[in-house]
Amino acid sequence: MSSMAIFVFGLVSSIHCLAMCGGIFAASQARRSRVLYYNAGRLVSYAAAGAAAGALGSLASVSDGLRALVAIVGGLLVAAIGFTMLGLFPALRRLSPTLPKSVLGQILRSAGNDSGNSGGFIAGLLTALLPCAPLQTMLLVAVARGSAWKGAVAMLAFIAGTLPALIGAGAAYSKLAGNARLSRLVTKTAAVLVIAMGAAMAFRGLVLTGLPARAASLFSFDAQIARELPRDASIAQVDGNAQRVDTRIEAMAFHPIVVQRGLPVAWTISARAVDLNEHSSTLSIPDLGIKMRLKAGDTLIEFTPPDRSGELEYCSWCAMISSRVYVVDDLSKVRADIGNRMARSEKDAAR
Repeated sequence: MSSMAIFVFGLVSSIHCLAMCGGIFAASQARRSRVLYYNAGRLVSYAAAGAAAGALGSLASVSDGLRALVAIVGGLLVAAIGFTMLGLFPALRRLSPTLPKSVLGQILRSAGNDSGNSGGFIAGLLTALLPCAPLQTMLLVAVARGSAWKGAVAMLAFIAGTLPALIGAGAAYSKLAGNARLSRLVTKTAAVLVIAMGAAMAFRGLVLTGLPARAASLFSFDAQIARELPRDASIAQVDGNAQRVDTRIEAMAFHPIVVQRGLPVAWTISARAVDLNEHSSTLSIPDLGIKMRLKAGDTLIEFTPPDRSGELEYCSWCAMISSRVYVVDDLSKVRADIGNRMARSEKDAAR
């Protein structure tokens, strides 16, 4: 899950936060300065929690399997938040633990304390202890980041997304509370967005397991691949008992390749320094156990595809970017089918 996606999730899930904790947020806004202190406390506590979660993830090797598990579980939790916002499946509310009344009371007392701004700051610090499903989901994402720094950045992106709604929480909370129709519309819209984000997150987890490609391979064969092959695909060249293929990656795009089954592949990937970022700089082929750090210029990846036709998924470390390796029985047949298809298209265009 990219920092931008986390920010957007914070933006839409803040509606959930207003509904569940609007009273606390409104109480913290007795003075404008307290708003700043309250949100400063949230920034500190969330960043610290993200750093701790990321550090925990760094203690173990964060494998594709763990990232897949985090993405799938996190995606399902995010979708569950959306369903509860719609009032569906009430049993899902049990996924959130109950906060001890003593802690909740301390937050409310700190938020409403008129003696100074320190109360607002303390209330903000304590919000990291709230039984918040979006917060719990983001902590899972921070664990998968595999470092304290990246975990903190993930949580900061999340809290940044919540700020627009929560800075104006007093007005927003009273506006929603006083207009049932507007409240339902806003909540339902946000819920649909949250469910969509959860589904996308869970699907990226499935991509890391290679399941979508394996499912698609059940229906794949050489003629179908030739018929449906994207125009940006690169087809390998067979040279004796091996084959080679060249591709170029872009900042947010990987391109498919076509290789022949059972023959060793020398795959040269070209990349410009400007196109390498936190997502595109690492390439993984989960089914083959390959993970490679890409560099500016050319990177060579060598592997032998399975001795059967089908599809393999290849993706960035978090599956934000993905594409396919199409494994065929006979490259010459695929080339011939593509040539025939192009000839028919040119003939039809000439009519």
